[in-house]
Amino acid sequence: MSYPRLIRALSAVMLVLSLQVSAMAATGTEKPILGDLELVAPDGEKISLIRYIGRKTVVVVFWASWCPICKDEVPQLKKLNSNPNLQVIAVNEGESIRKVNDFITKNNIGYQVVMDPKASLAKAFGVPGMPYCVILDESGVITYRNSGLPPNLDTYLQH
Repeated sequence: MSYPRLIRALSAVMLVLSLQVSAMAATGTEKPILGDLELVAPDGEKISLIRYIGRKTVVVVFWASWCPICKDEVPQLKKLNSNPNLQVIAVNEGESIRKVNDFITKNNIGYQVVMDPKASLAKAFGVPGMPYCVILDESGVITYRNSGLPPNLDTYLQH
């Protein structure tokens, strides 16, 4: 294994461990780690956030079809998704597959959409509500975590 790959792999492990420790410290209860999360695309494909850590900048957005701000962010997320060094993952929790698929079709979404039926990823990242955005740099370090996309998004996406 090359040195840069080893560093990326170690960074991913450190991210997973830090998320687990911070979640436990914040609530005093055990929280799931990224590798254990049950994320499923609307078509049934199992998706792991881990496969992107250390390879790309990852923009994780938590959304709902009833959220007007979430709808307003779709064009910007589509534009981001065209960047080969970036992965957009839109996480929906609590809505039916039918509602999610209707939203995907109506808005012509081409980025990765996943269902988080147990709110596992939301709990791991400490998401208080929607919309919410978490940006992880190529090393897996969280560089942004807040309600909605940041107004100065480009500064978080520079390599």
